Amino acid sequence: MKKIIICSLLILALTSFKSVGSATAHLTCKSESGRTTFKAEIQDIDEGIEKAELTIDGVKLNFTEDESSNIVFDSKNGVYTIVIESKSQLQKDFSKFKFLKFWAIPKTFKTIIENNTEGKYEFKARLYSTEPRKGKDLQTPEIEMNCNLEYKI
Repeated sequence: MKKIIICSLLILALTSFKSVGSATAHLTCKSESGRTTFKAEIQDIDEGIEKAELTIDGVKLNFTEDESSNIVFDSKNGVYTIVIESKSQLQKDFSKFKFLKFWAIPKTFKTIIENNTEGKYEFKARLYSTEPRKGKDLQTPEIEMNCNLEYKI
């Protein structure tokens, strides 16, 4: 009985914490005018979108981990790109299709902190996406934003 209790406690202790090296990065961006914001929670800074929200003039376009996402991160060269789009079965019904393309402007990319457990970065970025507002074109114009990216294990 004692062994069962000890084993149970050991299993509970080992599964109660995130593994080392695994955390959610937080990206927050805002346009100069303040009319557009983009927020994203990204697993391990470059693994995939957990959730993201683009807001233009108060109208939101939400993305979840159910969408397909690709992320490239290279802080030494000022590269941070995100591409999100609906899964392929939704592409057949264009009324439900949505996408977002986001990229850092390399010459503006600044590393504030970068070590094995933490990263903080500031940069300007551009994006365009499915237009969330009614009565507009199918996609937004290219929008430039000021961004902060933070990651801590």
